[in-house]
Amino acid sequence: MALRYQALLTPLKVRGTILRSRMMSSASTPHFLQGTEPYPTEKIITHFAQRAKSGAAAISVNHFHQDNIPFPGRPIDNPPGHFNLFDLQDYTAQNYFCQLLDAIHFYGAKANGYLMADPGWFYPDGKQPAGPDGMPPMPPMPGMGPREPESTETDRARSAEDDSPPTMPIEDITRDMMDNYIKNVAQEAGELARLGFDIISMHCCYRHSPHARFLSPLTNHRTDEYGGSVENRSRFLLEIFQAIRKAVGPSIPLEVVYSVSEPEGGYTVEDTIEFCKLAEGLIDIIHLRSGEMDPQHPLGFPSTEAMPPPYLEEMGQVCRAVHQLGLNMVVGASAGFQDPDWANRAVAEGKADLIYMARAWINNPDYGQKVFEGRAEDIVPCIRCNKCHVPYINGPWHNICSVNPALGQAHRLKSLVKAPGRPVKVAIIGGGVSGMEAAIVAARRGHQVTVFEREDHLGGQMIYADHASFKWPIRNFKAWQIRQIDKLGVEVRLNVCATPELVKAEGFDVVLVAVGSEPNIPDIPGAFGPNVHMPISVYGHHSRLGENVVVIGG
Repeated sequence: MALRYQALLTPLKVRGTILRSRMMSSASTPHFLQGTEPYPTEKIITHFAQRAKSGAAAISVNHFHQDNIPFPGRPIDNPPGHFNLFDLQDYTAQNYFCQLLDAIHFYGAKANGYLMADPGWFYPDGKQPAGPDGMPPMPPMPGMGPREPESTETDRARSAEDDSPPTMPIEDITRDMMDNYIKNVAQEAGELARLGFDIISMHCCYRHSPHARFLSPLTNHRTDEYGGSVENRSRFLLEIFQAIRKAVGPSIPLEVVYSVSEPEGGYTVEDTIEFCKLAEGLIDIIHLRSGEMDPQHPLGFPSTEAMPPPYLEEMGQVCRAVHQLGLNMVVGASAGFQDPDWANRAVAEGKADLIYMARAWINNPDYGQKVFEGRAEDIVPCIRCNKCHVPYINGPWHNICSVNPALGQAHRLKSLVKAPGRPVKVAIIGGGVSGMEAAIVAARRGHQVTVFEREDHLGGQMIYADHASFKWPIRNFKAWQIRQIDKLGVEVRLNVCATPELVKAEGFDVVLVAVGSEPNIPDIPGAFGPNVHMPISVYGHHSRLGENVVVIGG
């Protein structure tokens, strides 16, 4: 069978492990997917098993430290359950990890144990001693002063993504601390391998962790053999990987998750290539991300419609160099690869060997199946709302995907949703986002659906996305809904105002009203004058505006 995405679906052997395709599921547990349980619940297990069932080659699982919330003292950014923290040291949790691995392996995928950073690694036994408030304190951090117990107003105004965890100057880390760190990382990697993880990965991006800060000239100002040159700055991380290799044995692939380059003053693409040379024979996969955390997230600014994977060219430089040098290493690329055409082209052109995706698996439980069948037009576009990552600062604290309402319900959907009975005749009043979604769901369940829309177009208030360039993700989602409406054979009647008489005359069994909202205009003198417009009425009609425009509301 000829495959539309042949390059993306070609297997790849890494060390002794065969990855069935180039589609990888990066570390991306939707926040609040479960509560404070120290083990993967059925919700988590089902979610990751679904990615494996859909065709992901490997599933990354992270957050193995139950007592390590990355931003201590800032509970407003870290309510319970925010990060789905597990406890690898809990024997009961280990049993549930085995169940998770069984589910991933059942569908032929590999499991990637994704290590991040634990301040406890600085201590001999791998655990931080409890402080007077019962919370583990940060490791010794000269010049930082005591941790404030309450969030300040400044903290409240900041997102959790705006700052890195409390840091320690790299030059103050002692040899004993480094030895403890190496020993504890290796021990944890060994535990993951014994549980059955097929790949061991280490997160080294964004200067967020001690081992990542060693790599960067922006944070590493040491003058000994661990500072200065690329070789010296890489030494600590390579020592960690050498210890991991001894702990897990010769056959398990090792992966480093690495910023492809950094902002001015940090390391460059050329430095990253030099690191690959130094890691030859030790690290099997270098998974490249951006140099800063915020641009990594899929907002509609760094990822543009013209270039959804904004760092592809830099990642391609590294991949081509690795191949030309004949290094025994594969290169993965991350960020902005939901479109399989882009992903397939990146692999085919030698810009990446593996493609790592996060939101693609969240908003499309059957993403891999659609890719295998060549149905890119049916892949639900991510609108880059970022709610799967940071839904709300002040709650409600539950997992959200704006385009996949089944997220977090997969483990119980069969009991929640009854199978459709006899087909019925459905009238949907309104062709906006909710009306179209209702039509798509009803048509897929076998019903005869008619949509009535009083305007001459579908999309409702999403029409603004046709005129605001940076809202291209919303425009793509609107286009997807309209394609599905057409593909499913839904009858659409534009320029029709559905009246009770019309609906009754045609004998519909079910009427669903999805007429959207109307603006709530405050009763201000002059607010209803001819020179006052609501935003939605302006898009496409800019000639109505004069030369001087005042915008009220931000």
